[in-house]
Amino acid sequence: MTLDDHARFEYLGNTPSPDVPKYTIILLSIVVNSLIFYLLPSKLTPLLKSYVISSIHAIICVGSVINFFVRYSVNLKQVNRIAGGGVYGTGDEIMTYSICYSIVRTTAALAHHIIILLAFYAGAINGICHPCHFYLLAEELSTIPLNLKALYHNRPRLYAIFGYLFIFTFLVSRLIYGSIVCGYAFGAAPTFFQMAFNAGDLTSVTFGLMQGSLCLLTRVLNIYWTILILRKILRPSKPKRKSS
Repeated sequence: MTLDDHARFEYLGNTPSPDVPKYTIILLSIVVNSLIFYLLPSKLTPLLKSYVISSIHAIICVGSVINFFVRYSVNLKQVNRIAGGGVYGTGDEIMTYSICYSIVRTTAALAHHIIILLAFYAGAINGICHPCHFYLLAEELSTIPLNLKALYHNRPRLYAIFGYLFIFTFLVSRLIYGSIVCGYAFGAAPTFFQMAFNAGDLTSVTFGLMQGSLCLLTRVLNIYWTILILRKILRPSKPKRKSS
């Protein structure tokens, strides 16, 4: 390890490990999810297949984060350098790279995921905000009832139940939990940028600013979606017309 590596360790931590086969994991993730897509029953439309894969993906993401917190008994304040490397050897340096699947959605959704993946990819590969990428996987909790709501659109009772579950999980996971994670990251950002700038690591400064901008954008979008959800809930229902 060179002197430069030692300097970067102070604010980047020790994950992701250099021996983690990042690109291999990303490639395998795409291949496996694509195989699942094509092996699902042909009676399902491509869009419904994507909902099934998305639900599996979300369950794995949320389960991995819960397992991490339960197994290692840590909270966000105890994690080493939330804006940097996180905890080595816990699996978070691997899980972050295994979430690539969003290549079977609609054009709009595909564009959305490409933008998100490119921005987070830059940070993950360079070790910027790496643990945040892992912790934010738990935001996928709201994806599960959303997909089930779409899958059971022709079952009014289940459709309504999953609709209410989506609203609840969205507020808990994306508006509250995700904002807490990003809040700790923003709290650590000044120290991170100062140490990186003092070390002459302009690459980390650049990618750090990119990650911060994306993080802020996701919070704004979540607030916007929350407003839309509340408007829909509070919107007065139209009175039914009496049959003549």
